Amino acid sequence: IELAELQQGYYLLLEVALANECRRWLLDVRRRQNTHQIGASWMISTFLPLLSPQLGGRIRLAYLMAPTYLRDAAADAAFPTPAYFADKPFMSERFIEENTAITWLNA
Repeated sequence: IELAELQQGYYLLLEVALANECRRWLLDVRRRQNTHQIGASWMISTFLPLLSPQLGGRIRLAYLMAPTYLRDAAADAAFPTPAYFADKPFMSERFIEENTAITWLNA
């Protein structure tokens, strides 16, 4: 996937989230092979900071991943650690089980 396509997809998600006042996103990326490093940088520096002012409140993004990709992503520096999100108006986490992701989203 190219960066422009990734950006377009996330801006479309934002449009739907705005229309539905949705601050909790479950993103199924089980078919993706790894974290898009340039895309992750764009998300952290540009996209995620836009969400809270537009949607109000703290934003939660849960990524549902295949177990083998989660192991690879855990070592991938492109995806921030949970500690990075502690003082941000947005947070993100990776999961392999949908029920666990939904519980986290609803916390």
